[in-house]
Amino acid sequence: MSSTDAGTPPPADGRPPPEPRRALRDRTLGKLLLLGLVLVAALLVARTCGSNNKEVSQEEAIVIAKENASFEPCTQEQCVQIRYVPRGIPVRGFWGVVLSDELDDEGQPNRTETFLIDVQTGEFARS
Repeated sequence: MSSTDAGTPPPADGRPPPEPRRALRDRTLGKLLLLGLVLVAALLVARTCGSNNKEVSQEEAIVIAKENASFEPCTQEQCVQIRYVPRGIPVRGFWGVVLSDELDDEGQPNRTETFLIDVQTGEFARS
């Protein structure tokens, strides 16, 4: 190369010069991969940080309520009712347990007691 050729492009062979390759983040595939990575990261964070680890099962909640009831609930299935109750911000789970001592002729409970049992700690409150 002579000093007069400095800064001039080499002679072309009739083809246009190749376009520079775009970075991966500028390509469609790169954008899709980045979006997928963000979604996977969000899913992992939601699973680990916001997990609702139910430590007290339904059966355990019923046992806790029966142990603390002021009467012995009847043995029929209708005498024990349980529901999952989310409460508060941030949400905290409770088991709502309703016990009845006996059923009338129409199958309705006569006397009931209602308990809220914290899913995480097992602490209860009558309501």
